[in-house]
Amino acid sequence: MIRFVCILFIVCLCHLNTNAQNDTTKHYPIVNCISIKKYAFAFPVSLIVSGAILSNSKLKINLQKKIDGNSNTKVDNYLQIAPAGIIIGLESFGLKGAHKPLQTAMIFSISNVILNSVVQPIKHITKINRPDNSDFKSFPSGHTTEAFASAELMRIELNGNYPWLSFTGYLMAATTGYLRMYNNKHWISDVITGAGIGIASTKLSVLIFDELAYRFKQKHRKNKHSIFLPTYQNNQICMHWINNF
Repeated sequence: MIRFVCILFIVCLCHLNTNAQNDTTKHYPIVNCISIKKYAFAFPVSLIVSGAILSNSKLKINLQKKIDGNSNTKVDNYLQIAPAGIIIGLESFGLKGAHKPLQTAMIFSISNVILNSVVQPIKHITKINRPDNSDFKSFPSGHTTEAFASAELMRIELNGNYPWLSFTGYLMAATTGYLRMYNNKHWISDVITGAGIGIASTKLSVLIFDELAYRFKQKHRKNKHSIFLPTYQNNQICMHWINNF
């Protein structure tokens, strides 16, 4: 699992962009700079590693005994996608986010493809029993993964213009994770790992979307020559695509 995430991270650094810069002056080449913060994936990867470690500890069992509320509440089923639904709705009504409403919805769809392609295979490979013994698909928590992917989407969309609102999605995501344990469906290790996968999935989906959007925008350009030039400056890895020279 950790190896898979590392591979995804390397792919991000080599092929994707988050910030395009174009110079359309006739006498100069067109430069697309892919700027990726050095530690962009450090937090989600640390969560995934922590969850993997806790999955084999007695701490998760002792903690589950304290949290288990023997509850069957269904709130977590709706809360997991609430941040994404809220931000897409707000953008539709004129709130200025990092992307347009349809683009945000597309990013959310891409993140779901990524997280499901990771979570479901891990569940079948690890075969960890749920706290309530209902099945062996406990690790990681799918609800929590979805919730934190949704929360990270809200953070990315609102962080530029509404930083005080950008982290509200994380409160809903954390509540979702807690409810999964309160309903005796998941261990703390499942929740922590799911949170990491969810955050990483949205970060990766934004990179993928921005790259595809840039290439779609440039598809009508007739580039005679191009070169790929990686650089490192100001604690950032910058991938330069230099065209038309």
